[in-house]
Amino acid sequence: MGIFYGVSVGSGDPELITLKAVRIIEKSPVIIAPRTKNSLALSVAQNIIDFSGKKIIFADFPMSKDENILSLNYSRIADIVCGELTENDVAMLNLGDISIYSTFSYIADIVQEKGFEVIRCAGVTSFCASACECGINLSDKDKPLIVIPFGCDNMIDLLESYGTKIIMKCGKNTGKLIDILKKLNLIGNAYAVENCGLENQKILKGYEITDNLGYFTVFIVDA
Repeated sequence: MGIFYGVSVGSGDPELITLKAVRIIEKSPVIIAPRTKNSLALSVAQNIIDFSGKKIIFADFPMSKDENILSLNYSRIADIVCGELTENDVAMLNLGDISIYSTFSYIADIVQEKGFEVIRCAGVTSFCASACECGINLSDKDKPLIVIPFGCDNMIDLLESYGTKIIMKCGKNTGKLIDILKKLNLIGNAYAVENCGLENQKILKGYEITDNLGYFTVFIVDA
């Protein structure tokens, strides 16, 4: 019986993939590659790892907030994974770090309930890589680091609290976030990093930030 690995491949720069992630991917005969329109995690890993001879299964995830649709899809993918685990180790790729808002966690819970072993491999988060690209520290001395998913119930309170704020999962709500940051007088201390580590990376600061940024954008408020 195989092991189900959740493998972090970092924020986008292939050089940030860990040696452990490379080892696990190289030894796993079956690869699960998450995909919406394309599989960015797979394309990043393919820059430094030879996938020849591996069985690559694309796992499509609908861009939906309907819990029933999502739950059925998680179960469908978990069934595929469990079928492969009867004979082989399976590695599921994940951008950033496997423990930060990863789709892997939903699949892993189901697979684990079915009696299979699950192992997670840590990686470089998008916000850590973004901070380095911006040339800033995320925290120092007693300064807290706060990670905020856009739209959470206490988002305004968290944005107004002391510390460096990371805003993730903004999606199509960039315009709304910009308006909020302006109202809270935080826009001048904000950074937006789009496609961190990729060839089309873009860094904007303060009032340069526009509302036409892509899905893979991390916002940092250094205040």
